Amino acid sequence: MLKSFPALAQEQTVENKTVDPPKPSMRSVKGLIPAPVIYYTPDTKFGIGASLLGYFRLRSYTDTTYTRLSLARLVVDYTLNKQTDQWLSWNIFTREERLMLRGELRHRIYTDRFYGIGNDTRKEDRELYDYDMISAKIAVLKHVGFRSFLGPDLQFTEYYDVELEEGSQLLSQQIPGYKKGRNVGLGAVFLIDHRNSTSYPSKGFYLELSGYHFGKTFGSDFRYNNLNFEFNRYYGLGNDRVLATNTMLRLNEGDVPVQRLATAGGDKILRGYARNRFHDDHFVGSQVEYRFPLFWRLGAAAFAGVGDVFDKPKDVSFSTLKYSVGTGLRYAIRPDQKLNSRLDVGYGREGINIYLMIGEAF
Repeated sequence: MLKSFPALAQEQTVENKTVDPPKPSMRSVKGLIPAPVIYYTPDTKFGIGASLLGYFRLRSYTDTTYTRLSLARLVVDYTLNKQTDQWLSWNIFTREERLMLRGELRHRIYTDRFYGIGNDTRKEDRELYDYDMISAKIAVLKHVGFRSFLGPDLQFTEYYDVELEEGSQLLSQQIPGYKKGRNVGLGAVFLIDHRNSTSYPSKGFYLELSGYHFGKTFGSDFRYNNLNFEFNRYYGLGNDRVLATNTMLRLNEGDVPVQRLATAGGDKILRGYARNRFHDDHFVGSQVEYRFPLFWRLGAAAFAGVGDVFDKPKDVSFSTLKYSVGTGLRYAIRPDQKLNSRLDVGYGREGINIYLMIGEAF
């Protein structure tokens, strides 16, 4: 969930290349930014809190260029659904961008919703379940040329204090994750980032591939494999108008805990649906968004997308395919970094959902 000043960690550095050596006062770029956190999603309702953003750029040993912006972010928040979150995340480039270090440490107390598995679940079958979790993700990615990075990623999550409603489907169907458990996996990430900016790209592309194995070898209570694909493309149309496309694929095989099943919806894709309205092993979806300025610090966007969760490829059909269309407003919080807050209203098969977030959806 994006909350405060996200996605600055890969800002491009073309503008930092200079002929003359930098002045001594310009040889380090660093700072701290405290900020309030305000957001809204259908799952959390309004959330409030505080964040502390630390950032820096490291100057090259060989020329006058800098790394892209490295970022560490601490967020503490509370929602009207009585959920709490303490979240430290980072995306750091070492000097000369030889390595990208990214990961997170998190503690969360959460109330989630479950309707069943598959596309034929009914809204009236909704049940609530509570759980606490602590998690850690640590990835070390090495630069391999062509603005590409490759490396291992370790993921650990401990689910505990799980509480179910009476007559819960999770319990009656013995769905993995219905009780406490440990989720540990090791995988690899490969990414290519050719965007001209990560907060508001107007040209270029971003590609990420990742795969993980979770199992007893690593001390996990759940055994499954996970594969992910994401591709974004950005077309500049002039005058700060952008056409952006996004395609996502998520595949799982094995005993996947309910908290890690693929979902259709949320603030990233298919914004006409709550994130956890539909669950299954796999998800595929694609969307297009047109972004344009209005006046002063205000902008707007129009978006449309299709996608679905599924167990087998044959499960994807026009009768169940989820569509989402919508529009939104943008307000430039940091015009110099093109960082926006957004208010998106998405419409899908079951009505309207509203998202108030920081940063673009993709």
